[in-house]
Amino acid sequence: MPLLRVFLRGGLAVATLALPLPLRADEASAASAVSAHTTFLADDLLEGRATGTRGYNLAAAYVATQFRALGLQPAGTDGTFYQPMNLLEETRDYPAARLALHAGDAPAENLEPLKDFLAAPAAGQVSAELTAPAVFVGYGVNAPEHGYSDLAGVDLHGKVAVVFFGAPAKIPGTARAHYSNGHTKAEALAARGAVAIITVNSPAEEVRRPWLTTLGSSRFPAMTLLAADGSLVDVVPGIKLTAALSPAGVGKLFAHSPRPFAEIVAAAERNEPQHLALGVSVTLAARATQRTVSSHNVLAVLPGSDAALAHDYIVVTAHLDHLGLGPAINGDSIYNGAIDDAIGAASLLAAAQSLAESGAKPRRPILFAAVTGEEKGLLGSRFLSRNPPLGGRFAANLNIDAGPFFAPLRAVIGMGREHTTLGQNFATVATRLGWAMRPDPRPEERRFVRSDQYSFVREGIPAIHLLAFPESTDPKINLAEIDRLYWRDRYHKPDDDLKHYIDFASAGAFAVLLAETARDVADSESAPAWLPGDFFGELFGRN
Repeated sequence: MPLLRVFLRGGLAVATLALPLPLRADEASAASAVSAHTTFLADDLLEGRATGTRGYNLAAAYVATQFRALGLQPAGTDGTFYQPMNLLEETRDYPAARLALHAGDAPAENLEPLKDFLAAPAAGQVSAELTAPAVFVGYGVNAPEHGYSDLAGVDLHGKVAVVFFGAPAKIPGTARAHYSNGHTKAEALAARGAVAIITVNSPAEEVRRPWLTTLGSSRFPAMTLLAADGSLVDVVPGIKLTAALSPAGVGKLFAHSPRPFAEIVAAAERNEPQHLALGVSVTLAARATQRTVSSHNVLAVLPGSDAALAHDYIVVTAHLDHLGLGPAINGDSIYNGAIDDAIGAASLLAAAQSLAESGAKPRRPILFAAVTGEEKGLLGSRFLSRNPPLGGRFAANLNIDAGPFFAPLRAVIGMGREHTTLGQNFATVATRLGWAMRPDPRPEERRFVRSDQYSFVREGIPAIHLLAFPESTDPKINLAEIDRLYWRDRYHKPDDDLKHYIDFASAGAFAVLLAETARDVADSESAPAWLPGDFFGELFGRN
């Protein structure tokens, strides 16, 4: 009998009849598992699973227990399922920050914290202050291989670099995402002597990522990975402060520019590199409080059958953390993260179950990793990518993170599949299981650098992000619009919870797709490799 399902259209709840997808027995079993695991992991009991909290530890204990029940081998420290790490947690005092503009002999113009700007000291610093000339350098991108550089011949020594968020549209796909990455930009700007970075939105970016969204994210602590000796990992030397401006703040800063802001935006839309002194010096001051917290990845391994490949792991990842407790919205202060990424962690467990119960060992071992700190900057996967367990090495990474499981679907994205031989593995399995392959519908969202596979890419390890595509098998359902509303209204808010419809049949079928792709990669005659001349292979690759 058809099921009565409620979907969002234009922000309104609309009932529609939708037939469930026909499922194979393994997909039906996986659907049941994904439903059960998601229901627990997204429950209020876990208080949003924030990194370093009791709620996250409960989620980690649950995952470890499921791994043990499946008969998987622990792959953490000292025979446990846990890979611990220390993190520096920083709470920025945004209301106390200062940003002042100095133009000629005029009195300083003080911008208003929160309304006009947010500012923070560099990671590891409890306070910082400086005054320096402001120079606009377009997107802050140096990509000569794509015929683009905002920084060619630019000297930023002792200056504040002002940059647009994102990267120029002329740079294709995942390379654009890489150049949009904040760490990539900071390295390029620091190499030219910048001492601080101010990020501004173009009008188009403000529509995609409004100031209110930025303010909401600022209410959660930041974290930085600590090395074994207590030093900070991946901090860019030389950058003392960072700031972001609201549209009101942008208007005040660019009021002194020799070129109107509208002309600067138009040049950016034409993909023209830019740099110009803004005619002002900027005083920036900010402070933060710090504490050290601990968290852990949860790791389990399904051994392989080939003794010669016993330490060449195919690592399958999903992040277990979310935002935790935060400012109440409509009376709800628990940021459950049902879609981001309880359902991903649940799919990881269902894929592990499918492979463990199949009775056929893969050729290479498969490591299942529920990682911490993704919401804090991919910290758990960064630690894991640099610290393979059990004396092994990583041959490849398959990562899952969220997915538009709001209606029946059977289309999928292999984000990054054009870079390595993993793309062919994934396409082969997807076709065999009846999944349609689709391209990334929103490359401007730079998701390739915002999820855990990017940590492995940066270590030269072939990686791919498996993601369901927002296209329903029911033509009456506009899943693309439902997905858009999710990202606008529910993403990183308490409303990402279990009261909304989730199509667990599709999620279960996706978990089987993940499992079968992992098996196909693990059984391949040759180890996954970067394709000849690939951008990421040339930049980071080791094979």
